[in-house]
Amino acid sequence: MPSGLPFASVIVPVRNGEALIADAIESLLVLDYPPERHELLAVDNGSTDRTAEIIDRYPAVRRLHEPRRGVSNARNRGIAEARGEILAFVDGDCIAEPSWLRELVAPFADPEVGCVAGELGHAPGDSLTERQSTRMFGAWQRYAVGSNPPYAITANAAYRAEVLERIGPFDPRMPRAQDVELGLRFSERSGMRIAYAERAVVRHRHRATQLGFLHQQLGWSYGAGLVAAKYHALDGRPAPPPRLRDVATAARGVGLVATLRLRRKPSVPYRRLYLEDAWFGLLRQAAWYLGARAGMLRGRRIFRREAASGPPGGQGATYPEPPTEC
Repeated sequence: MPSGLPFASVIVPVRNGEALIADAIESLLVLDYPPERHELLAVDNGSTDRTAEIIDRYPAVRRLHEPRRGVSNARNRGIAEARGEILAFVDGDCIAEPSWLRELVAPFADPEVGCVAGELGHAPGDSLTERQSTRMFGAWQRYAVGSNPPYAITANAAYRAEVLERIGPFDPRMPRAQDVELGLRFSERSGMRIAYAERAVVRHRHRATQLGFLHQQLGWSYGAGLVAAKYHALDGRPAPPPRLRDVATAARGVGLVATLRLRRKPSVPYRRLYLEDAWFGLLRQAAWYLGARAGMLRGRRIFRREAASGPPGGQGATYPEPPTEC
């Protein structure tokens, strides 16, 4: 950058992450970004395990405490305490590449860039669910940045501090999909653009079990339903509910693939992968139907009062769905 590297604050929210937080911190301690030009903030979101103790083992990391539950509250605590002109976010279950921060900050050399989204890679996993998640999500940050409107998945993203001062921090009423909601506000209020930094990579650990995958998908879709309800209440933009026929279509797909496997016709190639794809597609569609509808119902009650104060910014496109595949 013309005036040298900006000072960056790396904010890591974590709750009950004793199994993973050490790996995340140690990956951040070997960043090739000058130590005097960045700080590491780990926000303990009311952990009841040894997370705080593990964070305190690393003198280079400043531990913050946010007792109010929710990753939005944790990130907002980091924003309030950060000293950087660039605020970089990474999750406590991710592992950063050594060049991550340098690559993530580089696009801010363009004064029109207010947010940078780095790519989310996939940590190696041995379980069926981890392998399937890797196939299903693909280059999921590229998907998010290419949505209409674009947004940055906050497990690997950075904002100018002045931008968040202008448009506001994360909405604490959003337990999930808070990055989608913030992306909407960014597009409508900031007057700046999102840049995609493909080489700014952190590797995400996927859920190891099918139950964990289903819980994750329910959370994402519930958050997306809240986003839809919020903006429908504020400015009347379309908020169509998810369709049951999409679940039925996914269920028929599972049945067709299972039938193909049982018949084993020599003329029709079959791979176990087909059944796995169909099954996890059904899980996702069912979660989307249930979670998004629940989020929309809850959101209508939450944002009813707020509607009287007017929209957060002009009319815009409807909210994007959570990332599914590349």
